[in-house]
Amino acid sequence: MATKLSVLLQITACIVYTTAVENAGHYRAAVVDYHILEDYNLSPQENLMANVHNFEQYIKRANEESADIIVFPEGALRGTDNLIFLTVPDPAQKVIPVGNQIYDESIQTLSLYAKNYSIYVAVNLHERYTDPNTTKSFKYNTNVVFNREGAIVARYRKFNLYGEGVNITDNPEHSFFDSDFGVRFGQFICFDILFKEPTLVLINKYNVTDFIFSSHWFSELPFLTSVQRQWSWAVGNDVNLISAGVNNVTSGSSGSGIFRGKNSNNLYTLSTMTGSTLLIGDVPIRGKTGGFGKPDVKVGDYTKEEKYPLLQQNEMSKFAHDDIALPTDRTSVVFKKDLCHNHLCCTFDLSVQYVNPTPAVQYKIVAYDGDIQFGIDPRVNMLQTCGVVLCLNHSVSSCGSAGVNGFLPTLDTPVPNVTFTSINISGNFVKKDANILPNVLLWPINVGNSSASSGEFLIEPKEVEFNNNNNGNPIMILHPNRPIITVGIHSRIFSRDQDSSAYTTNVSMLAMLFSVLVPAIVAYLRISQL
Repeated sequence: MATKLSVLLQITACIVYTTAVENAGHYRAAVVDYHILEDYNLSPQENLMANVHNFEQYIKRANEESADIIVFPEGALRGTDNLIFLTVPDPAQKVIPVGNQIYDESIQTLSLYAKNYSIYVAVNLHERYTDPNTTKSFKYNTNVVFNREGAIVARYRKFNLYGEGVNITDNPEHSFFDSDFGVRFGQFICFDILFKEPTLVLINKYNVTDFIFSSHWFSELPFLTSVQRQWSWAVGNDVNLISAGVNNVTSGSSGSGIFRGKNSNNLYTLSTMTGSTLLIGDVPIRGKTGGFGKPDVKVGDYTKEEKYPLLQQNEMSKFAHDDIALPTDRTSVVFKKDLCHNHLCCTFDLSVQYVNPTPAVQYKIVAYDGDIQFGIDPRVNMLQTCGVVLCLNHSVSSCGSAGVNGFLPTLDTPVPNVTFTSINISGNFVKKDANILPNVLLWPINVGNSSASSGEFLIEPKEVEFNNNNNGNPIMILHPNRPIITVGIHSRIFSRDQDSSAYTTNVSMLAMLFSVLVPAIVAYLRISQL
């Protein structure tokens, strides 16, 4: 009788809690911009468990702040170790791994944390899966979500790999789950954010409005730093993006946030500080009314400041471009011009104020309509973009990363004495099978209660007018009233991408190569540390 009463009380408490969250019109999310613990004197399993145990402090704090869900980054459990692959049960079975010796200690412990702290926990790991019909084994880069009872309720295997020696599924998985507070979450991983599958299909076919996004992103200028892309995707698609990234500043990785669509303020970090940051904030539930409850929380644990290197856009030299002239006999200028590249024509209407003589700084308008490769990924993808970008001199090759001397600016970096009071950009973008998005990265400034430790880089979504309906050309209008790094419209044209069969072949070859090379490299690194 006592056992039945206990179960009844637990169920009642859950119903009351869920109703309270739904009626409030928001839920509370947490993300960790995570600095991975890695010691080459330890075994891969010991490093794995060190990070699992380290996760608990963030899960505990998130629980204390009434968070409903917490997200950790891609690769946060394994670091550079690619030797441990874990068994993950089918989410349809709602398995609770706690106490089940079939599953690795790490899976059991994470399940226990989710249960003990009554919170959804999303993590990323390497999975080994054996097909029961063929007994063939596959290795995947996998996201796993535990519910408040510790059960695995969602699993997603990354489809768009970035030079990784693992497999992909024959077809992209559309992973989503319905939470106990009335929100449907989809999930995807890092490089997926640049592609149609599975991201946009989750929005358009499965009515997903809230996304778990784990990443180990390598920031690139002028259009693809970490939070710049996250903000762009969330605002342009008007969805909530709960984004957790790896903090490894010296390799150009940092940037996480809670991006609440096009009508709510940002909560994010883009930091030059080595260490982990916990962000916690309320997120609006679509179709519900009511303001936010508790204030945003940001807690950082930093060791030192580092230079944050930025990758350079590969095809920058191919962009059509023109200087934004700043006459020496004036302190303001209105710049209006059309600029075309292939089939894309961009229209710019800019109002600029500046101090004369201006320092050695140059801004350009750019246009591009053509193929592109993202970093080390071998695929040929199609891009259209119209933008205003910061450059070092009159050469277009000096724009992007070169325009900031290869490193993310900080509050201590000399500020360009050029203020954009108004920016109006439009273009005849291809609309069919495309994802046309606003793109903004401002020069960092110190704002009261700033959510970014190295300064505020992003503009609040409400301050951007972005119209991408079927009537007329996409248009973007904003009034930054400060220096910028990049402002533009950035669009992927999926219908013109490389055939996916070639990509699948390349992935299979990489998986075979990595299976041989990675163990040898890791063994060498361990020996060299002795």
